[in-house]
This record gives sequence, C-alpha cells and structure tokens, in this order.
Amino acid sequence: MASMTSSTFHPLLRYVNVRLQQGVPIVDSDVNELDDVRKFELRAFLKWYVGDGVPEGTNGFQITGGLANDFTIGAGAPSGSGSTELDTALAHTGRIIVDGLDVMITTDVAFSAQPLHASQTGASTLAAKLGVPVVPALTTPGAATTLIAYLDVWEHLVTPDDDPNLILPGLGVESCARIKREWVVRTGAAVPVSGSSEFLAGHSYTPLAVLNRPATALIAPSNIVDKRQRRLLLPPAHLIADTVGVEPVDYRSGTNRPLISLRAAINALLAGQLPTTGEVAVANGPGPDLLGKAVFLDNANGLVIVWQSSQSGTSQVALARIDLTNPGVTSVAATPLTSSGVHAAPAALMLPNGDLLVAYQTAASEDPNSDLKLKRGPLATLAGANEVTITATANVAEQRMQAVLAGDFVVFVFDQSGTTDKWSYLRYRHTDNSFPDTAPVQLATNSGGGRAMHAASAGGLVFIAFYDGTKLTASSLNPVTNTFTNSPQVNGQATDIHVLALSATSALVFYNSGSGLSVLTLSGTTWTGPVAIAGTDVNDSQPTGVQDSDGTVWLLSTRKFPDNTNHVVVRRRNAASGDWTAPQRLAPSTGNDGFPAAVPVPGQGIWAVWANDRNGTTNTDLFARRVITAI
Repeated sequence: MASMTSSTFHPLLRYVNVRLQQGVPIVDSDVNELDDVRKFELRAFLKWYVGDGVPEGTNGFQITGGLANDFTIGAGAPSGSGSTELDTALAHTGRIIVDGLDVMITTDVAFSAQPLHASQTGASTLAAKLGVPVVPALTTPGAATTLIAYLDVWEHLVTPDDDPNLILPGLGVESCARIKREWVVRTGAAVPVSGSSEFLAGHSYTPLAVLNRPATALIAPSNIVDKRQRRLLLPPAHLIADTVGVEPVDYRSGTNRPLISLRAAINALLAGQLPTTGEVAVANGPGPDLLGKAVFLDNANGLVIVWQSSQSGTSQVALARIDLTNPGVTSVAATPLTSSGVHAAPAALMLPNGDLLVAYQTAASEDPNSDLKLKRGPLATLAGANEVTITATANVAEQRMQAVLAGDFVVFVFDQSGTTDKWSYLRYRHTDNSFPDTAPVQLATNSGGGRAMHAASAGGLVFIAFYDGTKLTASSLNPVTNTFTNSPQVNGQATDIHVLALSATSALVFYNSGSGLSVLTLSGTTWTGPVAIAGTDVNDSQPTGVQDSDGTVWLLSTRKFPDNTNHVVVRRRNAASGDWTAPQRLAPSTGNDGFPAAVPVPGQGIWAVWANDRNGTTNTDLFARRVITAI
C-alpha cells in the first residue's frame, strides 16, 4: 500500500474550497481535503436541512418479524430494476439518512445473515479488520424483555490490499484508495450515545424498531414497533401559502405563523369546540373569585383582568395581567388592589394617558353603607393610589357599577337602592380629575327591584341598558352635553344584560329573557327587536358580545349541558343574514364554567376570560384562552 498523508481537513476552520497555485506542487492532502470539504458541506445540508430518515417512495431498513430469534431487514426498494448500475442505485435501492449520511440497502437480509453476525464464518476476522465488535446472536429470553434494533453506520479506508480491482491492470500499480460506507444492524437495550460503552467514535446510529419480546423464540410481527423516521420529502414552497396563507419567506422568519397546528384546529372543530391556545391560570387560590366585565387591553399589548377576590377572607379587588407577546403565564400575578373591609364588584378601564382606573363599591350589595370609590394610576403603583370618592349617599346602597370611557369622560352607571331604587350615573372628567355632576343623575326609577344593567361606549356616546323589574330600557347618553334618551322599552324579564357598542349609530343589547337569549339592535337612530337568538333556550345565560378586527360579531354565553354541567359556548353572527351559528364549546374543561368576558385583540382574534369551579363549587377560579378566529 502506498503511503498517504494524514487528513488535513478541519471543519471548524471553515475552509470551503482548495485553490491551485502556479509553481506550487500538488500533494495528496490537498486533493483529499478538497473532497472532504465538499463531502462535509453535503453532509451538513442533509443533516440539518433535510433530516434523518427514510425518503418518500422507499421503505428501507424496515424490520419485519416471523422468525425464531431473528428478523428481516427489508430493502424496501421501489419496484423494478434499473437498466444500469447507476439507475439501480438511484431509483431501485432502499436508503436512509443517518446523521447526514446516505445509507443504501440493495436486498432484504436476515439479521443473522449479516457478515458481522456471530453465526457467520469469518465474522470475528472481519470485525477485527473493520475495528468493530461482532453482532451477538439473539437468544430466547427467560422473561419478557424489550430490545432496540438500531442501525450502526461508519466509514473506513479501502486499499488495493482489500480490493484488488483498485490495481490498474494495464500498469500493474495501485490506484487511489477509496472510502467505503459500512452499516450493520445491532440490538441492545438502547441506541448508543456519546459516553455509553457501546458508542464508537466516528460511528452514527439511528433506531429502526423496538422488539417487545415475550419469553419465546418467535419474534412475531406484533412484537415489532417501527421507530424509523419516514417519508422524508422537501415539500413545494407553495404548500405553506396554500395551507396557512403565509408566504414561505415570512413563514420561515416566524411572521404570521399559526399559534396552533392545523391538526389541533381541525380536531377542536370536529369535537364541537373552537380552536384555542393553551389555558392560562389567572386566579386559582382559595375562595371564590368573581368575574364581572372588567377585562381590557392595555397600551403595552397586555390583557388586564380585574375581579372580586375572597382569598384574604373578605371581598377585595384584585388585578392580574397577561403579556400577550408571551401569554403562557400572567406577567403580573393576582395582586390585591384593596385591603381591610369589603371592596367588591369592580369596574376597570385604561385612560388615554396610560393610567388604569379601577372603581368599586365599599360594602356588600344592598348594604346601605355601600359607597363608590375609585383608584387611578400606573399599574405598578395602582394598589397604593389614594381612594377617590365617586358618590357616598347616606343610607343608600350604591352598587353594581359599570365604568365607561367616552372621550374626556368616564361615566359611572350604577344602582342606588334606598327609599327609592333608581338607576343613576355620574360623569368624571379624567383630564382634570373633576366631577361635573354635583349629585348622581337619575336615569330611571327602579321600582320593580331589577338589578341587571350594562353599559358600553362608541363614537363618543354611552349606551346603557337596564332592567327595572318590569321592562328593559336601552339608553344613549352624550356625556359632553349631559343629555340622554331612554328608548326602546321592552316589557318582560331581562337579566344578564350585555351591551356591545359598535359605533355612534350601531349597537347590540344581549339579554336573557328567561326562555333564551335575545338581542336588540340599533341601526342609525332606530332600535329594532328584540329578536330571539335561534338555538338558545332556558339553558342559556350570561351573554357577552365582542366584535373582532374583521368586523365579525361573536357571542359568548354559558349553557347547561345534558350532564347538568355549565360550559362557555361561542356563536358567530353571519354579517349578511344576521343569523347565528350553532354553539361551540370554548374549550374542554372539568367542573362548571361561567361568567365569560371577551376582548378583541388586533391580529390575535379574541381573548376570553371565564370562571371555573374545578377545585370545588365554593372555590371558583379564573382562566383565560385565546380563541383562534382565523388561521
């Protein structure tokens, strides 16, 4: 054998080519390094940009059973035979990529028929020549056991001493040596990894199958679990655009990629649910957490949730925030904003300057000592902000408040329960911290003891809907001129009221009529309805409406299921017909769900927050999910 210079190739030097120079001798190491550079680049491409496994259209190295203490290693080659050796190698040979190495198998072979198997003549000599161990024979296990059949791949130098065909017949001298890729299938408790006793430097390994062997000699097909990575194929670029509507360059850069897989979305729809992201725990401590409508988006892409918490033993106002750029956890965990005494039924919003405003009542409902207070300030200092009195009428329970932002004003709408029950409001000018109204302004007498009300704003107007015990009234208030109109009035029961304000001339009022959910619609200056929402009945309650950035209106509500558990369901309104889709569950959950609130988030669809009693009927907790409204 002729002498050969040791390899000079070092991949971490990042050489990508060899350049010949005039007057400089060409030595074997230069040519060999050029080949090693090319080979390494191809191997790196296959390993990192294609991946290990069996390519689409072949079934190479499939392990099949049916033999005693033996199995078959299948070539899995495409049918037919090539007209030339090159054609056969390209199109009619089984193959697998292992650590970036393309490994071929031309014919089926029994595990025990491999030249390195202990049962084969000359196996020890061949193993010593190749510098590898002999493949031990399989024996009948004394008890059930599990083995891994894996592929061992390596390369070695072939010289004319190994292959006489490398001697040039016309000259009788050696030609260049060759590098040959070898493989053998072995079995063991696990695939060798760096540091294990079976691992050999320069070898690459990949699992082929798990052999679940009972205490018998036969390895049945049912005992084999295929572990190969299969069906490798680089898909056409347009497949991404066709399936998720994103250009390949944007998709690869992480832009507009779906938050959940298409499979998860389809499975959710098949199960009668809407596709959602994972559940985020907002409040899950002891005692009941009571959610109203105080859920909103802040100016830093955060979802702020404010609620009534009983974790301290008395009702207090608490706040949490979910960072929607990293929504897996709450970026601000449940934090009390009040302490000592009762603070309940909060309303909350964000002011144009970035301050948070949280308002609440200072006693339990129907307590004549219940006054209305507010705190205002940045999130970081809100808990320590001074309390400001909104209204404190002696011997009157001021309660069940809603707070609505409209231009320079925050309008507080609330129930006054005393000698005369009435719905009232007060304006707060947030630009100078003043109250233009010296006393609460009465909207209507609440003679029937009704306690349902909700308010929302759009186009500078505040829309208020309330029930006085006998009829539902929808009002619109101009906070600048301090004028309001009460129209229309609908006789009959109305609970669980929710107002969705779309513009100064468009609004929806959802409510529970006792026999199902109904909706009033404002278009221009005319209210129409109420119209019963098809598919709802006495099992539906607690509606909340939201309009996403595409203009689609979604209705979340609580529905009792046949197993007597309550769950949040979602309906979508057809913009053309006004019809509503069949209800779909928000998400699977144990226990009872209820009291949904929802917020549209540009570019993200809808975030929903709700209460659940999975930890006990007296221990309701709060959770949040993003509802995927478009892929």
